[in-house]
Parts: sequence; structure tokens; C-alpha cells
Amino acid sequence: MKVDVVSTGSFQRKLEVAIPADHVREALDRAYRDLSNRARLPGFRKGKVPRKVLEAKFGPKVEYDVANSLIQEGYSHGVNEHNLEPVGRPQLQDSGAINAASEFRFTITVDVKPQVEVQTYTGLEVVYPAVEVSADDLDRSVRARVESQAKLSEVSDRPAQKGDLALVELKITDGDTVVSSEPGTMLRTEADPYYPGVEALVIGLSVGGEASGKVSFSDSARVDSVRGRELDVSVKVLSIQALEVPTLTDELAGELGYEGGVDGMRAAIDQQIRENREAMARNQARANLLQALINANTFEVPGGMVDQHLDMLMEELKLQQAYRGRDPRSVRFSPEQIADLRVRAEFAAKGGIILEYVSKTEKLEVTDSDLEGKYRELADQRGQTVEAIRGYFVKDGAVEELRSRLLEEKTLDWLLEHAKITSGAAESAS
Repeated sequence: MKVDVVSTGSFQRKLEVAIPADHVREALDRAYRDLSNRARLPGFRKGKVPRKVLEAKFGPKVEYDVANSLIQEGYSHGVNEHNLEPVGRPQLQDSGAINAASEFRFTITVDVKPQVEVQTYTGLEVVYPAVEVSADDLDRSVRARVESQAKLSEVSDRPAQKGDLALVELKITDGDTVVSSEPGTMLRTEADPYYPGVEALVIGLSVGGEASGKVSFSDSARVDSVRGRELDVSVKVLSIQALEVPTLTDELAGELGYEGGVDGMRAAIDQQIRENREAMARNQARANLLQALINANTFEVPGGMVDQHLDMLMEELKLQQAYRGRDPRSVRFSPEQIADLRVRAEFAAKGGIILEYVSKTEKLEVTDSDLEGKYRELADQRGQTVEAIRGYFVKDGAVEELRSRLLEEKTLDWLLEHAKITSGAAESAS
């Protein structure tokens, strides 16, 4: 077969493919042989249906399938023969009719990865956020750890107050229409996620107490029927429970898994906060570095490449929603969100091209030892064996994807070592 490649723009290539008649004839013969072995027609034994009968009954379908197969074959041949790196989906521009007596010609256009020569990638000024942990930051984290051991106890000698949990009988109406009726539901008296706003009616009521009034529910309400609406609410308190937070002692610190008593617990939590913030700061510095590289090296990327990154970003966001219990199929993006994601996708596409150029130029590579180190890191994080983690990647065919990600990280770290680092604002509290 013959494939001519014509450049029709900075990134677009046109593949003009001609498949010889004998190759077309062989493909058609093979398709009809396979069909004959499968076809069941009245009056004919399996495998004995004449070719002309098959052509009369299935001809258009066979020709369509063979044409698609030859188009894919010709496209793959052209890509490999001419060392093309396609990005995005190939588009069939023109296709002739398929005929056993003549060659089959068609044209495909596809975007290819741009060949970029990065001029400037060392000595760039990069802001690296400073990492600080204040006494208040540490106190909040320690307090949160202690509060995780709080226990609920029934309250009967006082009204509900902020921070309690209240079992309530709840009725929500819009005029004469009942929007929601709960014979018994548990409410937080502070930032309830399901019926935010009802807390104001509950606080101050004792067991058996009732209250009613209008409530403006926020857009964050998890109950769809009340979200963003102003509705009439009546509530009756059935029981009140309070969280009893234990006092932090050396004994409690030991029960929580910390050595060295209260001081050891505070030191361990301080170290954990710092490690988390240092990781965040490094990631932010990497993003700042990529932005500096893109600013210093102006070039364009094909739309197909941006589309690929856009699809990956949207799938990642849908996956995040799935982790929060939402059906990812229900996730929809507004035009404004898609426009913002497209900007991020273009940034990722340009950054990937630059990092690939630098890694090749500086001969950076990911070794098997690097891979094993990542497996150990993931195993420690997930409390699993290294063998199990390695097995996941091998089974899913994701080893090369992991290797590519590690190479990007190694290249970014190399670039940071060869940049002019300036200290930026401290990271926000984690």
C-alpha cells in the first residue's frame, strides 16, 4: 500500500492512502469466507452458501466492514511508516467506493504532536512558597485529633445548644404542599449538611419543645427538595445528645498511638502538618515553574491535544464526585467551567511538551529502582505490601503510565534545582 503524507498546517497532516486492488480483493474474499462459515440461510448448508447469494443479501454490510478495516490498517501503516505522533482523533475526509477490481483510496487528516525546541529552561526565577506552622495551627490539629475520640451522651437537664445533635420531628411545607416530612431525623445544631438553617429553630429547645418559622435553605443543602428555597418549617425535639470531648493526657496520647505523651503527640502532629505543607509547597513551586517555562517559550499546541487533556480533566473531576457518593454520569459542566478547564488543559499540554523535551535533552530517565521506590511509598501509604501494589499496576497495564508520571516529576525536580528560587507567601492551614 502507498501512503503519502502532506502537511496542511503547523500540526495537521493529511494521509493520502491507496490500497492495491489485490489487497482489497483478498480482504473481501476473506470477509465472505468468514461470513459463509457463519451464515445460516434457508435451503443452504452451513458453509455452503454461494458467494453471489451472500453478496446479494449482505454485500453493503460486508463492504462497509471491509472498508473500515482497510481504513484502520492504512492509517496505522501510514503513522508507523512516517513516524507520526498523532494527538486527537483522526478524521476521514474522503473515501472512494470499495471494489475488488480497483484500488481503494481514502484521505485522513490528523493532528500530530508539535516538534518544539525549548530555548530557555534553566535559570528561571520561580516562587517557592514558604512553609510555616503556627501555634494556632498546631492547637487546632491537636484539638481535632482529641475531638475524634468524643462520645455522645443523652442530655435531659438543659436545652439544645450549639454543637449538640438533636433527634427531631421535622415538617417542611411550601404553602399547603408538604416538601419534606421526617418523623425522626438527626440534626446537627451547627452546620447541618442536610437541612442547613433549621439549627436556629432547634437551639434553645428542650426535649419535647417545638418551634416553627421560615427557613432560607442554602444551595449547599444535600436534600434536593429544599435546596435554595425559602420554606415553612416546624420542628419538635425528641432527644438531645452532646459530644463529650476527653481531656488530653499522656495516657490519651498513648491510646491515640503517639509515643512520648502529650509532648510527643504535639511534636508528631507538627511534623505531619509540615510534611503535608511541604508537599503542597513543592507542588505549587512545580506549577509556578511550568508557568515560567511556558511564558519563556512561546508556542502553540494542536486542538486535538488540548481536547485529550480536557477529557482527562473532566473524567478526573467526575471521579472525584464519585468518591463523594455522586453518580458521575450526572455530572454536567457549564460553558464557563469548560472554558476554564480548557485553559488548564492547554497549560497541561504545553507543560508536557516542555518536560518531554527537557528530559530527552538532559537524558533523564526513570529506573527500575525509581519504580520500586514508588511502589514502596504507595504501599506505606495504603498499608499494603509492595508486591500487592506492583501487582495492581501490572494487572491494569499501568506501569508505563506510572513511569511517565515519575519522569515528569524527576524532570520538574531537575528544573527546580536549576532555577532561581525565591520564597513566597506561606501555605494556608491544612
